[in-house]
Amino acid sequence: MNGPLLSAAIVALDEEERLPACLASLSFCDEVLVIDGGSRDRTRELAEQAGARGLIRPFDDFARQHEFAREQARGAWVLSIDADERATPELAAAARKAAAEDAAAAYALPFRNHFRGIWLRHGGFYPDRHVRLFRRSACRYDPRRPVHEKLIVEGRVGRLDAPVLHYTWGSFAQLLAKTERYAEAAAQALFAQGRRAGAFDLVARPLWRFLRAYLLRAGFLDGSAGAAMAMARAYEAYARYARLWELSRFDGAARDRLR
Repeated sequence: MNGPLLSAAIVALDEEERLPACLASLSFCDEVLVIDGGSRDRTRELAEQAGARGLIRPFDDFARQHEFAREQARGAWVLSIDADERATPELAAAARKAAAEDAAAAYALPFRNHFRGIWLRHGGFYPDRHVRLFRRSACRYDPRRPVHEKLIVEGRVGRLDAPVLHYTWGSFAQLLAKTERYAEAAAQALFAQGRRAGAFDLVARPLWRFLRAYLLRAGFLDGSAGAAMAMARAYEAYARYARLWELSRFDGAARDRLR
């Protein structure tokens, strides 16, 4: 095989605090690629100091940013990982083995999601699998999914049991800020697709999100952290559809972004 086997691809924006630990967990990769969306902090400098290959692409949406990373990666296989995530030693061994064997086109990995250091084991937060390891030539990102990007895979999707550690929210303030950024982007995408929102969406969707996370997926077993996360899921649904309702009803509402 010509060229590197495994590339790690990171899409980052103002991630100087979390990026170094992510980079340190990726020493098993043949290449580490950091796509910077226009950071105003030391993200690019820290990536270069760690030996990563850095490229700049002004951020527009997650799908296009990740697709650019896939296109620019040099490895036959790509591990897509975010700055707030860490590859475990188990994943290091499993990823290289899977890439070398080439038995599937992509692999779904389990995520251990944390809030302020608490591992959320229930409520839909574990194993919370995502397709993040894939053969570069067999996959591409769906441009119709600008938020919670979707990888289109040509071929079989396998599973690995080696986890990714995800430190998604360091504080409640970070949780709210990230939730509102995602809600804004999702509402804008839905509006562009011709979707509209009414009273049912504003009431039923957040309620369903809470009940599913807290009761049906046993979030209550994580104690107060589980309750907080279930409410956060409900709030994201409320913010998304309330914003879509606003866009649907009021001229000029597109200027009044959440974040």
